[in-house]
Amino acid sequence: MTFAREKRLLLGWLALLVPLPLPFSEVLSWPHLLAYVGVVAAFLWRASRDPAGWLPAWAMNLLALAYLPYFLLDLRVLSRGRLVAAVTHLLLFTVLVKLFALRRERDKWQTAIALFFLFLSAMATSVHPTVVLYLVAFVTLGLLLFTRFAQLHLMGGFGGAEAGRRALLAVPLGRFLAAATIATLALSVPLFAFMPRVRNPIVSGSGQGMGTLGAVSGFSDEVTLDTIGTIRQSQEVAMRLRYQGAVERGDELRYRGAVFEDFRDGAWRPGAAGRQGRWAGSRWGREVVLAPGVPRRWVDIFLRPVTGTFVPVPVEGLTVEHDSGQSHLYRDEAGVVRRMGSRDEPFEYRVGLGEEPVVPRLPVLPGRGPAELPEATRDHSAVSPRVAALAAQVAGEGPPLEQARRLEAHLMTEYGYSLDFLGRGRPADPIEAFLFDWREGHCEYFASSMVLMLRSRGIPARLATGFLGAEHNPLEDYWVVRQANAHAWVEAYLPEGGWTIFDPTPAAGRPAMVEGSLGSVLAQTWDYLLFRWDRYVLTYGFNDQMAFLGALPELWRGFRALLPWNRDDEAAPLREPGAEWAEGLEPGAPAEPAPRTSRWPLVALAAALAMVGGLLALRAVRRPLSGSDAYRRLRQRARQAGLGVRAADPPLGFGRNLARRFPGAAAPGAEIVSLYVRESFGEQPLGDVEVARLREALGEAVRVLRKAG
Repeated sequence: MTFAREKRLLLGWLALLVPLPLPFSEVLSWPHLLAYVGVVAAFLWRASRDPAGWLPAWAMNLLALAYLPYFLLDLRVLSRGRLVAAVTHLLLFTVLVKLFALRRERDKWQTAIALFFLFLSAMATSVHPTVVLYLVAFVTLGLLLFTRFAQLHLMGGFGGAEAGRRALLAVPLGRFLAAATIATLALSVPLFAFMPRVRNPIVSGSGQGMGTLGAVSGFSDEVTLDTIGTIRQSQEVAMRLRYQGAVERGDELRYRGAVFEDFRDGAWRPGAAGRQGRWAGSRWGREVVLAPGVPRRWVDIFLRPVTGTFVPVPVEGLTVEHDSGQSHLYRDEAGVVRRMGSRDEPFEYRVGLGEEPVVPRLPVLPGRGPAELPEATRDHSAVSPRVAALAAQVAGEGPPLEQARRLEAHLMTEYGYSLDFLGRGRPADPIEAFLFDWREGHCEYFASSMVLMLRSRGIPARLATGFLGAEHNPLEDYWVVRQANAHAWVEAYLPEGGWTIFDPTPAAGRPAMVEGSLGSVLAQTWDYLLFRWDRYVLTYGFNDQMAFLGALPELWRGFRALLPWNRDDEAAPLREPGAEWAEGLEPGAPAEPAPRTSRWPLVALAAALAMVGGLLALRAVRRPLSGSDAYRRLRQRARQAGLGVRAADPPLGFGRNLARRFPGAAAPGAEIVSLYVRESFGEQPLGDVEVARLREALGEAVRVLRKAG
């Protein structure tokens, strides 16, 4: 075997690997890939025979001139103006020509450089998480190529010394390649985290690691009677939510996205109120108040990229906040939250929740006449006489609430839910056809029918769209809302109660919380991986970098807090009342700190162990969490969030101050204080159950305070 033959074979195998992801990102068609693989396979067969004749320079130049008109045709016609696809085809052609022209040493390096650019093209256009396997394979094979090139170069310097050649061939490369691959991949993580971003995110891709997301229900300016029924056939994730505290299975998780008042030609459009924006006015459009009241708990929401401006909010929402510098929130006159700014990347926000559903009552408050409502909510021009007669028969007489309940019950019990009629021929009056001919349909038909029937009875009403139900992912305790959860319902204005939610869709047609099963667990595991990939790779941007850098001081303080000799004075047990006088101290004065000896050798040793062992080693040697530790960390985090904390504050007083300033941290804070007092003053050691409760409460309180600070 000659050295040249060995190098050609290595380049050939790398050339086979490099373009594999390109067809999945539609940069390269499958026929093009098969043709390329066939030519490379022919090259490998020829290189294994080690012939003497290879393409000369004049032949390469002639092939380049012949490819030039094809490149122009490819750029304008075949690739439809996509520069990346046309240039990738050119790189593939260049690699094939160079493979058959490997005559000199520099030709091999030029081919390796061309293969590297093809690798960059494949990585830059791939969004599926399995591209990580491709990255590992390329790094391993690339390191093997460069290592063997260096080895063969050294072997060539021995001339006729066969002993030296055999010694070099006997050098073990397996462990070196494994270690070098792991080190390269480990180094790529901090480089990726700190590499400057030219935009946010660095990859212009969206969702599920598979490509772009489609429109989500309620996120466009028009909803037809088939829109949501079509979307509900998709299992793509629309948003993820993490609630403070437990969510009961009986809870109705309903998320209001958009409101439509104008019904014409079988389609819903926003009315005048939905087209008039109203800026929040506080925190530069980063906070929107929907209704008066103090939030009882909060939910963090991660919204996928969408095509419109609507931001879904739980119907119990009182206030909406976010920290993104790329977007601003505002509220229209229909009480719908909208987003102004870039919508190509995910959007994170938090919502303060009340106890009961609250439909924003703008601009009319309870007790004021419905005549002040937008004209569109009372428009019954689209109601046929036949539909109006049915509404009068079913609703009967009585207060508007009773009439609305009768119409809701009639639609729920007398009609069936079905998606079989999606895309059917559109009659002149689809609502009349649904009520009298088909007698089954999907949620848009039920909600639209009730809205028009209410209007025929003089009750203002409108169509609301969003999501209903979710599925719980136990891997990280968040709730997943998919496009299959898209839903439509009714909002009717009642003089005695303001805007009120009605849902006439039968129970069989309502999305609901999904019960756990083996299939759902596997799907949630894959969803968990996709979520992490999309959130921290595809859409990782400048704001994430700033947040990470801002968290480094806290990580360092947390590391120092793990060391037994770094204890704050405030972590010492509090004295009993009057103990200061017995010790000759002023009231409220802190205890005299114990003298500290030089511990820097131990600090250096601990740092070295942390670097070598990483987080797993650190967790292995960390002592169990105690009540004093949790109480000290809570006070430290509360001080960073802006709460005035003094060393002399008693535990119960600190707990009351924390609850007044940060209501969301009231419950976990009280749990921590109670367990701390029991451990420190009651001399009752905490069991495993109490330690688990303590750790959970501390995590929940820290999340609340981190958001607030």
